[in-house]
Amino acid sequence: MLEFDTTLAAGRTVPATLASQTYERLRQDIVRAHYAPGQKLGTRQLSERYEVGLAPLREALTRLSREGLVVQHDRRGFAVPNFGGAHLEELSRTRCWLNDIALRASIEYADQAWVQGLVQAYHCLARMERYLDGKLGTRENPEWEAAHRDFHTALIAGCRSRWMIDYCTQMFEASTYYRRYSRVNAQVRKGRETEHEKLFQATVSLQADEAARLMRKHVMDTSQRVQERMLAEQAAQGGKN
Repeated sequence: MLEFDTTLAAGRTVPATLASQTYERLRQDIVRAHYAPGQKLGTRQLSERYEVGLAPLREALTRLSREGLVVQHDRRGFAVPNFGGAHLEELSRTRCWLNDIALRASIEYADQAWVQGLVQAYHCLARMERYLDGKLGTRENPEWEAAHRDFHTALIAGCRSRWMIDYCTQMFEASTYYRRYSRVNAQVRKGRETEHEKLFQATVSLQADEAARLMRKHVMDTSQRVQERMLAEQAAQGGKN
C-alpha cells in the first residue's frame, strides 16, 4: 500500500502512520460490514470511535473514497456505498474492461523484469493457504489476501501506464467488501486455485486472447458466486422475520 502524508492549511502535517492506521481500521470495519450499506459516516462520531483527530480521519476517508469503499457527497460528507447486486455487477464489468486493456498491454510490452515479477508473485500466492483453522473457526489468511492482490497487480504491471495500474488497483480494492461472501467448499476452492494457475500460464506464455478470456471468467465467476450467496443470505434473513 502507498503511504500518504496529510498537509494541513496551516502547514502542519499529520504523520502518515496515524492516517494509515486509521485507514486500516476503518477499512476493516467497512469490509466486515460493521457499517450498513448507505450509512452516513459522521466525522465527529468516527473521530471518537477511533480516537483520532479530524485531520487523519479525513485523510483515511478520502483514501477509502478513492478505492470505492467510501462515497463522498458534496455538503453531506462521507457514507458507505450502497453495496449490493447492482453495485457488484457494475464494478465487475468495469474491472473486466480495465483488466482486459492492461493485461493485453502487459503482454504486448512483455520484458524480462515483468515476467520475473509475475513468476515471483504467482509462486508466492500458490504457496499460501487462503483459510486458516483456529479455535474460533475458519478465517481468511491475511497473507493470502496480500499475495492475491500482488498477483493481480503483477499481471498488469507491464502495461506501461501508472494510471491504468492505479485504476485497476482501485477496482480490486473496491471488490474487497464482496470477498467475505466468496468463501467456498474444498472442491470449489481447488478449482479457484486452478483458475489462478491457468491465468498465470496463459499470461507468462504471452497468449493475450486466452489470458484476457480467463481474466474475464475469473472476475465474472466470482461475481456470480457472490451474488448467489448474497441472495441466499437475504432469503435466510427474510425467513427469520
